[in-house]
Amino acid sequence: MAEDLNWAVGGEAGDGIDSTGKIFAQALSRAGRHVFTSKDFASRIRGGYTAYKIRTAVDEVQSVVDRLDILVALTQRTIDENLDELHDGSAIIYDGERSWEANIPEEMTAVDVPLRSLAEEAGGAIMRNVVALGAACALTGFDVEYLDESLEKRFGGKGSKIVENNKTAARMGRDYVEEHYDLDLGYELETTDADYVLLNGDEAIGMGALAAGCRFYAGYPITPATAVMEYLTGRIEEYGGHVVQCEDELSAINMALGGARAGARSMTATSGPGIDLMAETFGLIATSETPLVICDVMRSGPSTGMPTKQEQGDLNMTLYGGHGEIPRFVVAPTTISECFWKTVEAFNLAEKYQTPVYLVSDLALAVTEQTFPPEAFDMDAVEIDRGKIVDDDTVGEWLDDEGRFRAHANTDDGISPRALPGTVDGAHMSTGLEHDELGRRTEREDERVEQVDKRYRKVETAKREEDFSWREFGDPDAETLVISWGSNEGAIVEAMALLEEDDIDVRFLSVPYIFPRPDLTEAVKAAEDVIVVECNATGQFADVIEHDTLTRVKRINKYTGVRFLADELAAEIREQLTTEVPA
Repeated sequence: MAEDLNWAVGGEAGDGIDSTGKIFAQALSRAGRHVFTSKDFASRIRGGYTAYKIRTAVDEVQSVVDRLDILVALTQRTIDENLDELHDGSAIIYDGERSWEANIPEEMTAVDVPLRSLAEEAGGAIMRNVVALGAACALTGFDVEYLDESLEKRFGGKGSKIVENNKTAARMGRDYVEEHYDLDLGYELETTDADYVLLNGDEAIGMGALAAGCRFYAGYPITPATAVMEYLTGRIEEYGGHVVQCEDELSAINMALGGARAGARSMTATSGPGIDLMAETFGLIATSETPLVICDVMRSGPSTGMPTKQEQGDLNMTLYGGHGEIPRFVVAPTTISECFWKTVEAFNLAEKYQTPVYLVSDLALAVTEQTFPPEAFDMDAVEIDRGKIVDDDTVGEWLDDEGRFRAHANTDDGISPRALPGTVDGAHMSTGLEHDELGRRTEREDERVEQVDKRYRKVETAKREEDFSWREFGDPDAETLVISWGSNEGAIVEAMALLEEDDIDVRFLSVPYIFPRPDLTEAVKAAEDVIVVECNATGQFADVIEHDTLTRVKRINKYTGVRFLADELAAEIREQLTTEVPA
């Protein structure tokens, strides 16, 4: 019995690949199995290769691997694209009645199932993918009944007849394989009584925003951030909030700014091209000391780049983007569950320090679905800190001699009082121009220096008060230190297990705080080899580490548009250990 199963369905965009994979992933999770998914899709609505991959096991899985055990191939290209991951004994389900003749290597098991004909018999050719799911159940010893709840969830809105037709289609696929093939592929998918939640990173961000009290979201659709808005739409209204789909990213961030000025916890989400457009208003947010969360779900750039491909190329933009010198926070979740918790934290940081927060995710996190126990998202553990909001009783402490509210008061910690609209005696103005404590524009040298220093003093206060640390894995005394940020954590953790088999011990630091960030100097100086892993070409985080620690590091960079794989990383780390640090 295999410890885990790697399954995929592939075809053309528009063939229902995503919904097919999601149905199977949900069925596996409801059977008490862990699931980790990966998607490969073209930047178009129809046409172009697309695939949905699932890795499933009873134990937790945190990455994809370069192995496919069962492949549902709707086109020859699906087989060709995955040849490197197929192995002796892999089973390929295809429809031999279709016009194409599947070219399948001899060492692999060809399972010819009349998908279309069986689907038509069940009620419609559109159900051919569900027939394929039934066939996959037969090959893996997975009870087809586990598909029923997923089919009900997917098609329940279309009526009971459609649901029953799909259930029939799945059973016809299973029965056909059992009747026509006598195969023992070594799979018998074990089920458990475990209860898991299945969600992706964008959904976790949306869920975190709701838990944090976000009540206004403004956004413009852009891959791969759109699902954040889709998650919030229809849900935020239940809590008295609103989602506004804007005409562009400029409008989105300015509307979000308006919502925050009005007192609502507000947010916008976009990807790299949208962050570019939002840069000017980002400066206005900082100088007006407005709390706002801006989510950047990174994708391949520059320009339009590859909208549906993975990259971590926006680090420099979020660290340094915008004209002038702008205090900010940059928080980058390292797992899907952290997408939830870091979103909550981002809202607290924004309001506590009245500073914009970049919440930096990426496509790999955004589109990956993973299973978690429900307690991973314990709403009772969510804490909300709205910072120095004053009310009618406390506003008097912040009035000048003439009774005017000092919205930008020069405090020791850099954090000024915040009066929401309607607060008696809290009326004030803030502009994008440099201002004095009252918010009135100024060009006086002393007031300019005072306000610049005040705004940066908030960040220094945060460094003292907050726990900007890392997540650590492996042997703390290992001579090899691996450092990474963002979505690479799971693949590195699994790569460490592979390296351990070769007696290679690794200390791994996964860093979710880009600015302010933890001091890595001591850890870097203590290691014999320091390797920084990230999905970009230039090693943006490696540059930051070298700047901070005055130490040269080794780099593993991937910018193909595809996420890191665990076995790939293990091989890369082995190779790095035999090379010298670049001069």
